[in-house]
Amino acid sequence: MSESLSTVFAGALAPPADRPWLSRLVHWFAEARSHRVICLVLAIWLLNGFDLALTILAHEQGMLAEENPVARRLLVDGPVFLILFKVGLVLIGSYPLLRFRRLRLTELATLVILFAYGLLAVHWSACYELYTLAASGHINLAEIDSIK
Repeated sequence: MSESLSTVFAGALAPPADRPWLSRLVHWFAEARSHRVICLVLAIWLLNGFDLALTILAHEQGMLAEENPVARRLLVDGPVFLILFKVGLVLIGSYPLLRFRRLRLTELATLVILFAYGLLAVHWSACYELYTLAASGHINLAEIDSIK
């Protein structure tokens, strides 16, 4: 009863010492992958929040013509519905990634998804640069070409 809580949890996660070294090494890699996937999924959530916030902001400022018919309808009804829809989709999409987080394929898939959302964040940055240039009224063709 004198064992600390951290000792109990550490013992539950660690492979038994009597296992062969190769088995312990595989267990360590699997656990490390599991932790990386969790961190990558958190980053995906962060970028999704960024995308959602900028979508709502751009819609309210009138600079967004939403092409997704579901999102367009939800934006008309109010941003709360779009937020609930987006959170629901990301929750559903995160489940298989977290469920199978020990698989190498899951780590690769999570990296691909994160890369795609990273590109979307760069795209949002370019959109806001163009919007700022257009709002200022001082549009120079050389500045637009440098943003592309």
